[in-house]
Amino acid sequence: MAHIAVPVGIAALSGMAGIQGAKAEARGLGAQATQTRMQARSEALKYKQQGVAVLDNMLRTIATQRAAAGAGSIDAFEGNPATMRMKAMKGGAIEYFTTREGQTIVTRQGELQAMEYERQSSAVMKAARNQAIVGMLQAGATGAMLGGAPTPTGGGPTIDASTQFGLRAPATYQSLAASSTYNPLTQTTSQQFMSLLGG
Repeated sequence: MAHIAVPVGIAALSGMAGIQGAKAEARGLGAQATQTRMQARSEALKYKQQGVAVLDNMLRTIATQRAAAGAGSIDAFEGNPATMRMKAMKGGAIEYFTTREGQTIVTRQGELQAMEYERQSSAVMKAARNQAIVGMLQAGATGAMLGGAPTPTGGGPTIDASTQFGLRAPATYQSLAASSTYNPLTQTTSQQFMSLLGG
């Protein structure tokens, strides 16, 4: 069973690293989305300021026309001055609504771009998760196809390692975590080796 568990475990660790990288990329895309929205709002405020300036200019023009008409002893609300006032108002209204449309367009463009960044962020995360799952499945399938280590069968010569090499095998298997003598932080390499051998 270890022939399947080990590759799957390694693939899981690799997948986790991939997911962490994808999270970082997704955070970057989220930041870009926020930045795009803020930039769109800034541009929209510029258009709004232009609209206010247009209205101010229109009021000044109308006031100037009325003052000029009044100074010439002409009725400012009839005849030629009234026509000029209507033309000024019409031109100002067209310019004002053009700036409003610009504000709407910029805001919508920014929102659409931000939504695209958020969609990319989500796609990056999904792809990383799917890749991690596929990696674990492939590792498990490969381990299952390879099978376990072959078990020795009788008939061949037996070698006693303890007599030939001066080594003795531990009587029982003991995991490294449960070993009271194995400590890689304080032991040299040879001390670690001897601890693992039970010496």
